[in-house]
Amino acid sequence: MAEINPQDTEIVDFAIREHRSLWLDAWRRLIANKIAMLGLFVVALFILTASLSHFFWKYDPKSDLDYSSKLFAPNLVVTEDAPAVHIFGTDKLGRDIFRRVVHGGWNSLRVGLVSVSISLAIGGLMGLLAGFFESIDMNFWERVTLMGLLGLGLGSLSAWIAAQFFQIFLFSGLGIFSVVFQRWKAGKKVRILAFAVMGMLLGGVSGLLVGPLVGLVCGFLGLGVGMILARPLGGKLFSDVTMRIMDVILSFPSYLLAIAIVAFLGPGLEKGMIAIGVVGIPVYARLARSAVLSVSQKEYVLAAQAVGESHGRILFKHIVPNILSPIIVQSTMGLANAILSAAALGFLGLGAIPPEPEWGAMLGDSYKYLSSGAWWAVLFPGLAIMLSVLGFNLLGDGLRDALDPKMRI
Repeated sequence: MAEINPQDTEIVDFAIREHRSLWLDAWRRLIANKIAMLGLFVVALFILTASLSHFFWKYDPKSDLDYSSKLFAPNLVVTEDAPAVHIFGTDKLGRDIFRRVVHGGWNSLRVGLVSVSISLAIGGLMGLLAGFFESIDMNFWERVTLMGLLGLGLGSLSAWIAAQFFQIFLFSGLGIFSVVFQRWKAGKKVRILAFAVMGMLLGGVSGLLVGPLVGLVCGFLGLGVGMILARPLGGKLFSDVTMRIMDVILSFPSYLLAIAIVAFLGPGLEKGMIAIGVVGIPVYARLARSAVLSVSQKEYVLAAQAVGESHGRILFKHIVPNILSPIIVQSTMGLANAILSAAALGFLGLGAIPPEPEWGAMLGDSYKYLSSGAWWAVLFPGLAIMLSVLGFNLLGDGLRDALDPKMRI
């Protein structure tokens, strides 16, 4: 056997890779992306200026009025024609456009944040549950909770028509009772008939306290709700019903649906937040469901099931942290869409109520003066919308690249 000479051997150094978390790697890739950092700078600039101006530069739009300065062009020095400095010029009522653009950012960005929060909270939760229970059986208490919520949602229309909000709790109780009734020995037809009659009585008798016509309508709606609640709820059925509702909402053009909701609720900034938030629910529901389905059969989820972990622990400890990346990206880019939607509603007079400053409303008030040469009244609110939307889009693209696991080296 050949002898090995220690002097002939080479010592090879193996570099041990530093352990880094996914979020740290994502942050390093994000700051290395110049386009993403440009978007982050623009977003931070708008957020800081809007917040600081709102709290430290007080502005009362109701008292801001000076007809003697009507439609002054932008100026940087005081002249005889322009007794004050207006770097963005003035509008049709002599109000300083720079000040209104800065303060309008508070309203526009607030609409984006609140509406995306509504969409994410409702749509994300519905998609999360729909994807999770599509492949995992529900236990008794989960069926009780979901059927109660289903009865709560389905009974809200009848309660709104009769102006009797206690009806939603009656139908919620009917949903809970349907889970208990599943243990009773009864045929399918008998079950559907029994719950249809109970739903009709819950809605009709309560509606009769308001009027015969209201009782008839509420009884008919209660009949339908009872027939729906009579079906035994399973994960697959819950997922199908949830996604079909999302498909119905998506079948309407988003802007037209938002306009319809605002027209129904009435104009106002808060009503616009609700409308834009409702329109965005299906997007987050579908995204969350598809993300959950992609990870629900992974080895770590199956291992958690095998050791007997609860559904809540599996959902929020193992699944939610692994689907945050696409949801964060969609939320960031959804802010840009929400700002555009808020500007569109404001342009049509369905957003902020005058004289409250808001970029879309400022465009709607000033575009007619373009023919007289007052270009500044439209240019600067339009630039604010464009730059804020561009900043969120660039940041969203950068986050998408930074959070992609395939980019990890």
